[in-house]
Amino acid sequence: MFNLISSLINLNASLANKARAVLAYDEALALHKDKHYRQALPLMIEASELGNAQAMSVLGTMYLMGQGVEEGGGQAIVCLQRAIDAGFEGAISVLGMAYATGKGGVGRDIVKARQMLDYCAKKGDEQSGRMLSMIDAGEGILSPGDGNGHTRSRRNSEVSAVREHSRAGQSREFEFAR
Repeated sequence: MFNLISSLINLNASLANKARAVLAYDEALALHKDKHYRQALPLMIEASELGNAQAMSVLGTMYLMGQGVEEGGGQAIVCLQRAIDAGFEGAISVLGMAYATGKGGVGRDIVKARQMLDYCAKKGDEQSGRMLSMIDAGEGILSPGDGNGHTRSRRNSEVSAVREHSRAGQSREFEFAR
């Protein structure tokens, strides 16, 4: 009988945490949409810590973009990877774009970027598809002389290496690198 009561109490606490995570996320998202980033931040952190995967992703984006916090690529990667690990695939595209652009101090890694963006594009994410096209064409921030020391020839060799890896069928199943 004690075990049953204990299990029910634990279940109730778990459900209460999930409900609080949803409420905190909804409040934070409304503030975020109104560009009240500093007010949204503590609620987004709370929802993230309570296990809300979407909150983890938005929090990662806030760190990436410096919304309500100082830009922090390392913290962005941690949050986005946690969201991915929790099953929120929307974070894969964001992390892939961060690796492609080097935004927020994230180290540029075209191989990781391409792998993640290709995965999302194949699932129908149009923004990932556009970013892949920009990588292939060397457009925008990915053009020669982008300020990060990346030349077109280096970028093209990185993209070619990823294509060869994909053709060999070795990139079908993967765990996104941390």
